Amino acid sequence: MSRTIKVLCYLAPWFAVIFMCSYFTPYFGNDYRYMLVEGTDSMVGSLYDILVSQYRHYFDWGGRTVNHLLAQFLLYIGKPWQSLITAAGYILLVLAICWTGFGYRPSLRLRLLPLCFVSLILWLCLRNFGEVVINVVSSCNYMFSTLIILLFLLPFRQSMHKERDVRPGWFAAVMFGAGLIAGWTNENTGFAAVAVVGLYNLKLLCERRLSLWQLCAGCGLLLGYLLLILAPGNEARLEFMQAKGFDFWQHFFDASLSIIGISFVTQHLLLISLIYVLWLLNRHALLRLSSPDVCAGLWLCAAGFLSLLIMLASPTIPARSVTPFTVFTAAGVLALYRELYLRGIKVLPAWSLKLLLPLFFAFSAATAFNAVQGYYQAHLDNYKRGLEIILQLRQGKKDLVVHPLNVSRTRYLYLADAKADKNNWANLILARYYGLDSIVRICDEPQSDRIGDFVYFSKLGQPICRVKKSSAAGASGNSSAIEQ
Repeated sequence: MSRTIKVLCYLAPWFAVIFMCSYFTPYFGNDYRYMLVEGTDSMVGSLYDILVSQYRHYFDWGGRTVNHLLAQFLLYIGKPWQSLITAAGYILLVLAICWTGFGYRPSLRLRLLPLCFVSLILWLCLRNFGEVVINVVSSCNYMFSTLIILLFLLPFRQSMHKERDVRPGWFAAVMFGAGLIAGWTNENTGFAAVAVVGLYNLKLLCERRLSLWQLCAGCGLLLGYLLLILAPGNEARLEFMQAKGFDFWQHFFDASLSIIGISFVTQHLLLISLIYVLWLLNRHALLRLSSPDVCAGLWLCAAGFLSLLIMLASPTIPARSVTPFTVFTAAGVLALYRELYLRGIKVLPAWSLKLLLPLFFAFSAATAFNAVQGYYQAHLDNYKRGLEIILQLRQGKKDLVVHPLNVSRTRYLYLADAKADKNNWANLILARYYGLDSIVRICDEPQSDRIGDFVYFSKLGQPICRVKKSSAAGASGNSSAIEQ
C-alpha cells in the first residue's frame, strides 16, 4: 500500500468525525448575527449582502474582514456544504502543519507517525476544540485564519534550505496577495507572522539574499495587518467595552495572567514534546543555528509563543486565541524532530510507541464518539426548540421562554446557548434574529470550577438544569430557583 493511500485511510475517520459534528451542531450566538445583513434585521440573501455587511462591519465593529467574509459565506451556503468545507479545512490544517514543519511541498506522501503526532496534538491540546473547529464563526476566526497564515509561511520555511530562493515574477505577485489576506485575518496571529517574517527578511537583506517574492510577501503581510488593526471598527468596539465598565489593568491582573498560565497547562503534550526534542538535540550537540531544520523549528516556535504572549496586551484573552500557539509550535516540533530523524537518532523506543499510541487513540476514539453523540443530541434538542419557538410565535408572543438542551458542554462540544438572563449576549442576538422583545431559557446550568479544556465527556439525555418551583421562576433568571 502506497503512502498516499495510507494517509488517506488515516485521515478519513478524522474527516468523518469533524463532518458529523459540524453537520449536527446547531447554530449558536454569533452564527445568528452573521446570518443577518450588518446593521439590519434582514437575512443575508446574496454574495452582495455579504460584501455590504463586511464593509459596514469594518467601520462599526472590527477589522477581521477576511475571516467574517468566509464566516458569512459558509452560513449563506448552509449545510451540508458548510460541514464539508469545515472538515476539509481541518484535514488541510493537519497536513499544512506537517508540510510547514518538514518544509515539504504539498503532498499526501507523508509518514504516518508525524501525522499521528499532529492529529493527536490538535485533538488533545487545542483549547476549546469545539468552538475553534466546529462553530462556524469561531472556526473562521481561528482555525481557518491560522491555516491561511500557515500556508503563507510555507514558502518561507522551504526557502530556509536554499542559499537564495529565486522564483518567477508571477510568484511575487501571488505572494503579495497571499500576504495581504494572511495579515488581514487575526490580530495575535497576524502580529506573530509579521514579526517572524520581518526578522527573517531583515536577516536575508543583511546577507544580500533577499528575493523579490520574499520582499513582496512581507510587504503584503504588513499592509494586510495594518488594514486589520487600523480598522475604525476596532476603536468603536473598544469604546463600547469601556462604556460597559471595562478596565484594562484590572483585567490584566485579575484574568489575563491566569488565562495565559492555564493555557500553557492545557498544552501539556505539546510542551513535553518540545522540551524533549530540544533536550535530545542539545544532548547530541545538534542545537545549532547552522542547521536549516533547527532554525525553522525555533522560528516556528517563536511565532507560536509570540502569538500567545502578545495577547497580554489585548483587552480580552479568550481561550480560543491559543489556537495559533498550538499550530505553530506543533509545526516547530516537527522541524526540530526532522533534524534528529535525518541523522538517524531515535526519538522514542519502539516499545513506548506500541504502548502510548494505542492508549492515545483509544481515548481519542472514545471522546470523538461521545462528541458526535453529543452534537446529535443537541441537533434533536434544537429541533424541539424550534417547535417551541414556532408554537409561541403563533400564539402572538414576543417574550419567549424555551427549555434547556439535554447535553452538557465539553472541550469538544461548543454550546453557546441562550441563558435565563434576557440581557445575555446570546439571548440578545436570538431576539434580534427572530424579531422578538426577549427570549430566555427557563434555567441555567450550575457553575462548575472545572476548566472546560479538561472536561472530555458529556452527559447525554438529561437536561443540564432543572427548575425547582416553576418555569416562570426560572425565566426570571433567579438563581435560587435552579438546581442540578
